[in-house]
Amino acid sequence: MKQILRRYRRETYVCAVLAAVLTAFPVVAQSFSTNPANFPGMTCQQLWYIEQQLLSEGRVCLQSERARRAFRRAFRRADRCISSDETILPKKALDYLLQLRSAARNKGCVGF
Repeated sequence: MKQILRRYRRETYVCAVLAAVLTAFPVVAQSFSTNPANFPGMTCQQLWYIEQQLLSEGRVCLQSERARRAFRRAFRRADRCISSDETILPKKALDYLLQLRSAARNKGCVGF
């Protein structure tokens, strides 16, 4: 029984450490799942959502009420926004946003 308890504690500890590491660096991993080559075929709504998701995951404070409503779950967690300045994002994320916004402007999407 003691061995089972020790193993359970060790597995719980490993899971807790892994969760802490993954939440410490949440920056935009999921948002890059859309290949920029697909941007021209997407709707303005889809492009807006990807942009706001990337900003939210990067802990950039969302400016519009619509965006805050769409991502309100993210604001309930401990990793709330820390800045309204997008320059806190890594260069890779900023480059991705630049491509996304360029595609949205080329498409004629309002607000980009």
